[in-house]
Amino acid sequence: MSEFHIKHEWSSYDDAMAEVGETTARVGIFLDGYCLTKNHDIFSKTVRDQIHVSLYPLAMWFASSWWRLHYEVLPDSARKSPPHDWRMSHEMVAANMGFMWPQLVFSPDSDSVQVWAQASQGEKEEAVRFLTGLSHAYSVPKDQFTREVSSLIGDVIARLHEVGCKDSDLAAIWGFISEDLNDPAERNKRRLEAVLGFDPEGCPEDLILQAIDLEDRIGAEAFSELAGAYASDAGSRLDAMQSLIQAEGMKGDPDNILSLNIESATREPWEIAVSAARDLRKRLGDTAGPLDNSILYGLLGLRDSSFKDWIPASRAKASVAGPDGHGQMKFVPRRAHPVAQRFELARFVGDYVRAAKRTAEPWLVSADLSTARQKFQRAFAAEFLCPVKSLVEFLNGDFSEGALEIAADHFSVSERTVDSLLMNNGYLPRYSTNYGMPYGLAS
Repeated sequence: MSEFHIKHEWSSYDDAMAEVGETTARVGIFLDGYCLTKNHDIFSKTVRDQIHVSLYPLAMWFASSWWRLHYEVLPDSARKSPPHDWRMSHEMVAANMGFMWPQLVFSPDSDSVQVWAQASQGEKEEAVRFLTGLSHAYSVPKDQFTREVSSLIGDVIARLHEVGCKDSDLAAIWGFISEDLNDPAERNKRRLEAVLGFDPEGCPEDLILQAIDLEDRIGAEAFSELAGAYASDAGSRLDAMQSLIQAEGMKGDPDNILSLNIESATREPWEIAVSAARDLRKRLGDTAGPLDNSILYGLLGLRDSSFKDWIPASRAKASVAGPDGHGQMKFVPRRAHPVAQRFELARFVGDYVRAAKRTAEPWLVSADLSTARQKFQRAFAAEFLCPVKSLVEFLNGDFSEGALEIAADHFSVSERTVDSLLMNNGYLPRYSTNYGMPYGLAS
């Protein structure tokens, strides 16, 4: 986990809006060893770690976006950017008010908040060009993120009190947030509104009641993941989620061999996943070769014959599995292609390994999200089906396109899986069309 800090030194000036002028400061934002505000000032021709801005708009943005920053996950952004209202609540540049802010994106993820940063792009001449970009998201413990943002908001309010601005909009918003945080029922309502993409008091009461019922059934984490997967369904999101978990599925009884010890607070999700996949391979007595489909079916307690007549729901945005009420689990896959189906089953295995430690009757959710849970699944499935050591030995130094195709066919995985494994382990150069960001910020 990473450390996130916002440091400031007051440097006020006269402004028509006192809240802005009196809270102007030199501000530095830091993430582990990175200074996310490191910039080149075109006019002074200097490079600085701090930016000279008013903290009032930034504190207002953090306060106005408080609940969504803490609970609304990043929807599937592989094919298109998130909707405008999501971006306004999660991209720091939305603080605006005429100040230049670094391109930072925040997205909650269970007990952490993911942070992305992109350096200024293109040839456009700007007064300030930010110099720090991150190659991937960094995870900040949610309680540490909360303390840092709360401290910033509190400092700005205290500063305004010192100069006689006691009735600011920021103080009013923070007062409402504080009240809700101290009222369990209201706090839960604000949380569910945010999970579903609504601002405070913006979600109809009937949807809140429906959300409470569904979350009680499948658990808060599974609910959050499904809400992210079906974010584009807007008003019909809960209906789509209900339809998915109520759909007909295949009955299975996961093998006890999936009870692995995977706890580790110091490693990234994909590192834990790779270790778990290798451990399970050892338990199966096969650490290298391609896995037969029968092994995947057996681990989940599924029958081969179940797949012969299986027709996935049209355009399903997630796969789920959960207790059927009779001691077994119901699996609802969404992939039809044999190779994609193998990867999906391996993701179910990984998610069961991860979830079984958390609850006796887990609900499994596999979706196209960037959460730690989905990263764990994808990393587990890739290493389980195609161990990177075996892959490299099979390629024997030949990383040509043709060789990668043959390797993908040998292990019965997609070429994309082979590419990812080789890039993630340093055998092929990494590439990112969005400069390490989860989506193109210019779109």
